[in-house]
Amino acid sequence: MTTTLTRSCRTDFDRRLAPPFAPVAEPAAAATAQARQRAAAAMARWQADDPATALAIAATLATEFPDDASPAHFWHDAAGTGFTRFFTWGHDHDFGHGVRRPGAMATRHLEIGAEAIALGFLPSALAGAEVLDVGCWSGGDALLLAGLGARVTALEEHPISAAAAARLTSLVGAPVALVQQSLYRDDPAWRGRFDLVYLSGVVYHLTDPLLALRICFAYLKPGGRLIVETKASFRGGSACDYAGTAEKGWNWYAPTLESLGRWLTDVGFPRDQIQLHLRPIRRLLACAVKGEPVALPEVAGFSRPASWLEGVC
Repeated sequence: MTTTLTRSCRTDFDRRLAPPFAPVAEPAAAATAQARQRAAAAMARWQADDPATALAIAATLATEFPDDASPAHFWHDAAGTGFTRFFTWGHDHDFGHGVRRPGAMATRHLEIGAEAIALGFLPSALAGAEVLDVGCWSGGDALLLAGLGARVTALEEHPISAAAAARLTSLVGAPVALVQQSLYRDDPAWRGRFDLVYLSGVVYHLTDPLLALRICFAYLKPGGRLIVETKASFRGGSACDYAGTAEKGWNWYAPTLESLGRWLTDVGFPRDQIQLHLRPIRRLLACAVKGEPVALPEVAGFSRPASWLEGVC
């Protein structure tokens, strides 16, 4: 008996309906230097006026929020432990007068913030802006954004990290409101509320990046911008690297530059308002500006069927 196989999925044609995304160029050296100075000045706003105060704040946080795993080795020491089941300080913090606390991410908040400013993604002055910082950990990014002048709402699902960030920002007097919950607990009351959503080092830790990005899109005002920094894949095309629980790092999907651009398009951002940058350390930094509120471009398979997120927002 002869069986004829019919090809149900052709691979000999180009499926793309749009040209591939291209990365933006590196900023000029002068712009990078100025941006680093601006980021450092923003963080310096939260340093204590005198050594005694710096020591007291640092001691309070060390007592109330000790590290369960060393910031230098937590990735190895805590591998296999649920991320919300232990606490490690997030970013290096300078309390002033030589008093510092090291964090697992070192000065990544300053480096990413400065790059975003140099590229023109992140405004160097945010006075009066309403900003949402998603996944704030112990508060490094929130303090940077507040130091640039923003009124910051910081979202963190890890209960101890959220408490630590709230305590730190309160002790240094930064205008940051902490909300301890997952981004996936979407709130229609936040529709069109924010001028900027900051998603730094977070999206590859999320099991449903498209839903997360759609929520961020919905929370933005028209003309508001989303900044995303993420681990990257270099497989080419629109592939993603999947890690899951078989690897260290609490990672899920790491996108290529092309796939990140497509994610942002598919949640509603105009294609010509998406900028993608390949960082020197081989990670991605992106900025997408919201146009008018729009319905989700395609709802087939969306993980919140018939929700407000599918409609115009």
